[in-house]
Amino acid sequence: MQISKTLITFLLLSVLGACASGPKDPDIALTYNRIAAAESPYRNPVIVIPGVLGSKLKDIRTDQPVWGAFVAGAADPQTDKGLKLITAPYIYPDGSLTNWSHVVPNGALTEVKLQLLGIPLKVAAYAQLIDALGAGGFREQQIGDANGELYDDNHYTAYQFDYDWRLSNADNASKLFDFVQQVRGRVSKEYERKFGIKNADIKVDIVAHSMGGLLTRYMLRYGDQGLPKDGSAPNLDWSGSLGVERVVLIGTPNAGSPQALNELVEGKNYGWPLLPFYNQAVLGSFASLYELMPRDRHNAVIMKGGAPVGSLYDIKTWEKHQWGLMNPKMDKTFKRLFPEIDDPEELQAVVRNTLKTHLENAKRFNKALDIPAAPPERLIFNMVLGDADATDRVLEFDTEKGKFETAQTAPGDGVVPRYSALMDERADGDDTVWTPRLRSPIDFDSVVILPYEHIALTQSKVFIDNLLYWLLVEPRPSGTPLGYPIKAAP
Repeated sequence: MQISKTLITFLLLSVLGACASGPKDPDIALTYNRIAAAESPYRNPVIVIPGVLGSKLKDIRTDQPVWGAFVAGAADPQTDKGLKLITAPYIYPDGSLTNWSHVVPNGALTEVKLQLLGIPLKVAAYAQLIDALGAGGFREQQIGDANGELYDDNHYTAYQFDYDWRLSNADNASKLFDFVQQVRGRVSKEYERKFGIKNADIKVDIVAHSMGGLLTRYMLRYGDQGLPKDGSAPNLDWSGSLGVERVVLIGTPNAGSPQALNELVEGKNYGWPLLPFYNQAVLGSFASLYELMPRDRHNAVIMKGGAPVGSLYDIKTWEKHQWGLMNPKMDKTFKRLFPEIDDPEELQAVVRNTLKTHLENAKRFNKALDIPAAPPERLIFNMVLGDADATDRVLEFDTEKGKFETAQTAPGDGVVPRYSALMDERADGDDTVWTPRLRSPIDFDSVVILPYEHIALTQSKVFIDNLLYWLLVEPRPSGTPLGYPIKAAP
């Protein structure tokens, strides 16, 4: 029987199609079920740190949600009360703060509650990451506390560090330092209670997404120092690394993100009028956002027409271009925020001092992170980044329109360019020192590059498989593999 060429072609294409089937997700439960089921004290507790916007905020006086729920009853910046709740304190010229300290963090944002046209919706944030730790046998504190006896007599091995992401990362790094010590002390007591191991020298692993990686890196280098009040540089002593063994950074903007600058200048619209609009007066009060701006040396901003931009960290640049808090359109919002200040010059002094302080501290914070310094050999650095999405690399400011437009894109995760995650100093454009090899002040032990956007990086099963391998399987430099006794502290 003669077989037609058409049939042969069809059969060949069918075979090739089967051979070229798309990637499959790993079976996480099957791979790690034995490790997950092992009742052993010999695994490092894990601390998960979300990025900007990744922790819920509430009014401590009323328990009213301030961030993390776009539903009826949540803080709405279009109302005077909601505006004051979500706006961070401004700074008077004498250094004192407006008295808005009653907003506090209220847990990590595992999901966002929305209400559109009266229909309740839920959008997953970090839920998959927490579920993945559970698949690896980690017992997470926030879930355990919420469900009472869920973990019976077992101690917690995973924790979420929630923080007020509006404040400086240096301040939150100090809080993280204390939190790490609390976790180490708590787990050490559990080791003695359950396993008879006294004074165990507990080490933690940290998994940090986005901006959470910046405050983690600062904490490792400087411990609880924060930014010295006298304007001097903190002492780089790696004091925060003493209780940490592994750090996994995910989509961290180590060299900043043009998107942060754009939102400081133009505000952030989440879908007005159905969802809130956060204008420049609100976002400009967040010290952390200035610490997310690109470095001047990486040439991320140009002017339409070729005029010099000026330093992003110099208040004169913001005054010249009327950016952010210097935008005259914000005057109405300032009057709503500060009805007690009748004098326009006094009000402007408060606004200007807030901006000046945030810019200067952001410059100091980034300088402290950019110092090349090899971490202690016992500390493991893993980096996970995305580079499959066109991401803003260079913004062009149009003075006539008073807004930014994308002038150049680069590989990234849609928010953080690849060069920023790597802190690739080849981006400074200095061809006299260019090299094919990465030039970065961060000494990574490994880098994993995935084709996912910013938040989806934490939800990818490929990432989760790598994460659990790092946390549970890969041998440690200390030579203490999982399942062998750990050393007691002297």
